[in-house]
Amino acid sequence: MKKEDIKIVNLRENTEYLEEVSEWLWKEWSESHGASLEDIIYRSKHSICEDTIPQMYIALYNEEVIGVVSLWNNDLTARQDLTPWMATLFIKEEYRGLGVGTLLQNKSIEVARNLKYDYLYLITDHVGYYEKNGWKFLELAPLGDGRMTHIYQYDLKDEK
Repeated sequence: MKKEDIKIVNLRENTEYLEEVSEWLWKEWSESHGASLEDIIYRSKHSICEDTIPQMYIALYNEEVIGVVSLWNNDLTARQDLTPWMATLFIKEEYRGLGVGTLLQNKSIEVARNLKYDYLYLITDHVGYYEKNGWKFLELAPLGDGRMTHIYQYDLKDEK
């Protein structure tokens, strides 16, 4: 597989993948938190804008969806002052380590920059991964359930 064979497209124009992607998100993040699959499908349907946030992008390889990323207004209740957020970066297991995550991150960065934001944020427990693509650690923050998470910031004013 070559990176140039992967297409990054707005889920809005490819809604036939919406339920599959929603199932990934439910299994990865929501199932253990009590959200239903139907809830995640509903949320996804209302997160596919074109010229504003929220948006979702998918990675396609030979017409198979292999990854997803979202842009949200907020992904952390404790930091309502920060926006927008890159969220739900997920790559199918057999395609991990091949640069798909970087392609999806780059698309998020491009879209947020084109929407004239100065910064893009994310929360994660994956320390060491996002730094490779220019993200800077901002702070530790509470999730509200006793756990802490890392907030990262990407400076969109820097043309990289």
